[in-house]
Amino acid sequence: HMPAARAVRRLGVRTVGWVSPQLWAWRPGRKHAVAEAYDQLLCLFPFEPALYAGTGIDARFVGHPAVDRLVERRPESGVAAIFPGSRPAELARHLGPFLEATRGYRTVLVAEASGSDVRSRLPPDPRLHVVAAPEAIARCERALSKSGTVTLELAVNGVPAVVAHRVHWLTYLVGKQLVRGIRFLALPNLLADEAVYREFVQRFSAADLRDALTAATEPPAALLRDRVGPPGVVARVADALLA
Repeated sequence: HMPAARAVRRLGVRTVGWVSPQLWAWRPGRKHAVAEAYDQLLCLFPFEPALYAGTGIDARFVGHPAVDRLVERRPESGVAAIFPGSRPAELARHLGPFLEATRGYRTVLVAEASGSDVRSRLPPDPRLHVVAAPEAIARCERALSKSGTVTLELAVNGVPAVVAHRVHWLTYLVGKQLVRGIRFLALPNLLADEAVYREFVQRFSAADLRDALTAATEPPAALLRDRVGPPGVVARVADALLA
């Protein structure tokens, strides 16, 4: 969106960006391009505004929408949930080992993301049930997830989970050169600055994931909700746009 924002800003139109690029992970020098595009930047995480110091942009923390999507947890014994992703490449790399890792569970809830063709990729197995992500989060005893926003949604809801992520080997090699200075991949771990979720990046087996899932403990949900809250994120964004 930044090229469009720069173009209309040159015409004198006030521009507001909602969601900062992940400067904390890679290419921090992009902050100057962001400052050229927007008068104001609304950030998801409390540590992001400081990254724009000296650029002149009005960067402010408004919170993460995950705190407005809390579910009523009713975990069922013997029920695991998997969140393999929605893109074909994600499903190809995650679905197989995730299913194998959860073979011992009575029921496996497969979270269906928008645009996913996960149903067509599942083997015939009466244990497998494709459900929307909120239902999976509400009902599961524990979860196995790819990296992404869903890990934060699991954490603020207090779900014991394991995070595993695999990409194309060339993407991984390039990413290792670009991503510097961060200890974790999963958002809950970054926010807590500790490994509240066990992470597996690129190299993992179904046995690795099964053992980690068995040992997974409940994350510090209240702490994480506090760090990305309070609720009412969309209303705060609307207030900023209308100011």
